[in-house]
Amino acid sequence: MEERIIKTSCGQCPPGICGMLVHVKDGKMVRVEGDPDCPTTRGSLCPRGLAAVELVYHPDRLKYPMKRTGQRGEGKWQRISWDEAIDYIAENLAKVGKKYGPLAIAVACGTGRPEPTLAMRRFLNVWGTPNRIGYPHN
Repeated sequence: MEERIIKTSCGQCPPGICGMLVHVKDGKMVRVEGDPDCPTTRGSLCPRGLAAVELVYHPDRLKYPMKRTGQRGEGKWQRISWDEAIDYIAENLAKVGKKYGPLAIAVACGTGRPEPTLAMRRFLNVWGTPNRIGYPHN
């Protein structure tokens, strides 16, 4: 199959304004480069944008939930289902909330993208805590 180029924007950081050309072959991203027609970046991309292929296809990238099986720092993990992960998180959040109250929970978000920020705010509101750390977003 022939390589094709998809004109898009990078999503690695909050603004998402960096023009990107994604080279795709056999349905797989093989290379990225800055879009020279982009008025904001004029063909340049930062190291994070340039690492897009590695971020997507790195063999050590997490693709499913993992649960620690050994002691902290031992590096022993086992794969669990998404349902098990949600149940585990909910159970432990409930324990913390019951023992220490809602103010014991804080959520950190580093990018300020609107969708995660809105979901985070909704979670904090339901949980009953104002403890939000990260990028200021209205």
